[in-house]
Amino acid sequence: MSIRSTLAVLVAAAGLGWLPAGAGSQEPTLEQAGLAWERGDYVPALETYLGVLDSPAAAGARQAIALQTGELYITTELTRDGASPAMAPDGSTVAYETGSGLARTTRLHRVPAGPSPSVTLHGFGAVFSTDGSSLAYLAVDPSPALAAADAAVAAAAPQDRARLQTAFDERVAAEARIVVRDLASSRERDIPAPGFSKTQLAFIGGTVWLAGRSSADAVRQIYQPGPDAPPAARTTGPGDKSIIRTSPTGTALCFSIAAPAGTSRAASPPAFGVLSAAGRLTMVSGSAPAFSGDGAALAYVAPGNGGERLMVAPTTAPETAVVVRSAPRLDAPALSADGGRLAFQMMVKDDWEIYTIDRSGANERRVTHEIQHDVLPAFLGPDRLLAKVGEPRHRRAYLYDLADGTRTRLFHNNTVRTIAPEYAWIADAGGTRIVVTADRDGDTVSPERGIYLVDLTRQVTIADLRARVAADLAAERALRALGTRLFAPIAPEVAAVTSGASVERIYASEKALAGFDSKYITEPGNARAAAFLADAYRSYGYQPRSEAADFRLRDGRTVRSANVIAELRGTTSPDLIYVVSSHYDSALAGPGADDNTSGTAALLESARLLAGHPQPATILFASFTGEEAGLLGSREFVRRATAAGLRIVGALNNDTVGWSNDGRLDDTIRYSNAGIRDLQHAAAMQFSRLITYDSRYFKNTDAAAYYEAFGDIVGGLG
Repeated sequence: MSIRSTLAVLVAAAGLGWLPAGAGSQEPTLEQAGLAWERGDYVPALETYLGVLDSPAAAGARQAIALQTGELYITTELTRDGASPAMAPDGSTVAYETGSGLARTTRLHRVPAGPSPSVTLHGFGAVFSTDGSSLAYLAVDPSPALAAADAAVAAAAPQDRARLQTAFDERVAAEARIVVRDLASSRERDIPAPGFSKTQLAFIGGTVWLAGRSSADAVRQIYQPGPDAPPAARTTGPGDKSIIRTSPTGTALCFSIAAPAGTSRAASPPAFGVLSAAGRLTMVSGSAPAFSGDGAALAYVAPGNGGERLMVAPTTAPETAVVVRSAPRLDAPALSADGGRLAFQMMVKDDWEIYTIDRSGANERRVTHEIQHDVLPAFLGPDRLLAKVGEPRHRRAYLYDLADGTRTRLFHNNTVRTIAPEYAWIADAGGTRIVVTADRDGDTVSPERGIYLVDLTRQVTIADLRARVAADLAAERALRALGTRLFAPIAPEVAAVTSGASVERIYASEKALAGFDSKYITEPGNARAAAFLADAYRSYGYQPRSEAADFRLRDGRTVRSANVIAELRGTTSPDLIYVVSSHYDSALAGPGADDNTSGTAALLESARLLAGHPQPATILFASFTGEEAGLLGSREFVRRATAAGLRIVGALNNDTVGWSNDGRLDDTIRYSNAGIRDLQHAAAMQFSRLITYDSRYFKNTDAAAYYEAFGDIVGGLG
């Protein structure tokens, strides 16, 4: 066996080969195609869908096939490098920023339009007027001082970059001009604000307001600029003010006040201000303010006895708010256009779910029943909600029809294997168009984000859908053919090794590790888990070593813990090293049955399977401590490996492989190296029932420690 085959064997065993392969697909009918899709048998499923789309049944099957394979609604990619999107209330124009430093610009797209911007503005912070006729933004003229500050940021060492970036941003805020652009005529005019540092703009009462700082005030306030007079302060007092949101009708805005650094939540309970166009200021004890579409009502969450309260008030009199609902945990209220109905998220045990309720407190209804968090509802008309599912880094948006109870996925990337994380959503006033900020290509590492316009009034055509399905079928066939070639020389040996995987052993390991309760680095369960791992490796025939160290925590404490390492010595080139790893610690609360007891159990079973099958290169099985405390164990491992001059040429890091909320056995490949990704897909297809997707993701995980030290060598599940 060659050195090249070491990684292939390792991939198959390390989390991909520990479950038996399943049966093949069934005869192709439309129903059977759906079942094949659920099993991950994508080739027969896609072949059947192509056949249906070429038949008289195409029209009736179009919507179902579109949602199975990607997007239903027409989606236009506006840019792959965008940020801070805004949309005119009537949905006629989309604005977003692109670039950085002095190269940052604001682009405008007219709707409907092609992917090219209609206007590029040299500025940032764009906001639309309530009638959509005007746009205000902060224009930047590249002075020599700004150019020098921008160049200093680009040339800075990593440890100096944050400080220099802050200095550059402050200079930009001081030198920026407030510009109002008439969108019909393209005429622009400046609003004078000499001596002011400018950070945010808003249209209130038909005029532009400013969040900024005067030369005489060290604190950021809200100001109302005048045509011929200096901006007038509409807030006072300590704490930087930031505009949270503006009433859709421009009658008021809500702002937050920053607490002093180091202030605890108990010492500074949540509060926000409501500032009317007439200058009336009301301070409110609460959080998450939201206006109704007609601007007449304001909802928010307020603290209450033993929990939280959902409050609603007239925008003109926030102090007269009434309680609509009380519960231990509430968040993210949203009002319908007329203010008569609310959507909100409420914690059910340990899971956020979406509810609706009348403003009177009657007719409460649970909308979602997803095992993952359901969050951030927004009304798109009287009987349709936009809401999101999942944690922030893997969030997806769905449309909920409140009349018939159906749920429709909003966004996708129209591919089979690559996930598309979403980050932000803006809807027009009519709920017909939505701007989505997303990584449609699955690349969550690059700082660039895509900006996409989804048109809910237009659905994909049969011709467009057929082209999508044909492209996916070609890509899936190519991926499977590549995987077969990659494993062809060693497939029988890999199958023999992985066939010995034991569900019973995996479960026993998970049960034992979860039984230690919290395995956070400061908790007793951490040391107990380390001892358990060492015993397990020893029982497989290894001679594990405990690499203990004193780790400094974020709060300044120092705690001793250890990585546990088992080595399978290479037979031909033992100086070449592959690592398969997982962190065995958990968060402070709970045993971490999924994160990361599941990954640890997979690691142990991989080590057991390979114990009697040494490879040409050396394999290290590494159980890391302290991931939840800041990647402590993995960075200590990398520090020692670098100091020792170890030649680590590949790494698989498994983090949370046990999640499931349906009948599918699936997981995501988190990778930096596309070759390792393809090996993992191939191993899953040929030696397991696991269905694999991919995302270029290794931030904030132990994989980052490898990447920082050794470069592009990372794969794994998560």
